Amino acid sequence: MLKLRYLWPLLFLLSSPLMAQKNLGRETFMANVRPSLNAILSDFYQMISLFPDFPREIVPLLQELDSLTEDKEVLRETCPRTIGPKCKKTVDSLRTKLQELRSLSMKLMVRQKMTSSLHLSSISGLRFVTLFDSELEEVKTYLDNASFLTTSQISTKRQTYQILKELDELNSILSLAIVEYIPFLYKEDFTHFYFNFVHPIQIQISKNNNYEFVNRNIHTLNFTLNLLNMNLTKRNKKTPEGMAPFLSVLHNRWNSILRYYY
Repeated sequence: MLKLRYLWPLLFLLSSPLMAQKNLGRETFMANVRPSLNAILSDFYQMISLFPDFPREIVPLLQELDSLTEDKEVLRETCPRTIGPKCKKTVDSLRTKLQELRSLSMKLMVRQKMTSSLHLSSISGLRFVTLFDSELEEVKTYLDNASFLTTSQISTKRQTYQILKELDELNSILSLAIVEYIPFLYKEDFTHFYFNFVHPIQIQISKNNNYEFVNRNIHTLNFTLNLLNMNLTKRNKKTPEGMAPFLSVLHNRWNSILRYYY
């Protein structure tokens, strides 16, 4: 068996194409790469949904949370310091989406309360889900008040930075909840993949369709995906039940993406 100090260099060589990298433009990225990246994200969430006690309701909640990205960018541009009349339309759009998030969050909370036997990882996940729901209600109330004051033409000193910070925290809390539902045996592998592949791609492709992020990080992303595949299929760790087909599809999708970069 290869010693660990030899394993990392070997994996790096296997995951690093020999040809020079190409930097894709926006049009090629949007037409050929972004759809495949979205499919990989979908494969990943379907895959981890196979774990016992993983709440499927958390996936649409995460997708709705991603829909806030564009409004957050507009809010930062139109009202960089404090909330005012110029960004009322954006504030109202955020309020509507936060209301939908609240509805989805309540469904998730109900699902958790109905679970017959919670494992320790699920209890930890529930703690983050509860925190998420609490923070969500707080930021929604904050925006409701800001909208009311703006509509009433009452001067408000509600800082844009504070709102954006709290909205970003919602994403962080939900991400922590997701990895807590992963069983201990696989937690390290999936946590590394989530925070070094899934989460950054999810944020970047919903943020101005940031094709440059993939151009800059294609080597690291490739290494991370190959590391997950190796860790879950090596002999001393059994691939989680039902996940082998997802791993295969995920790997094939990624290889199809690499064709555009090398």
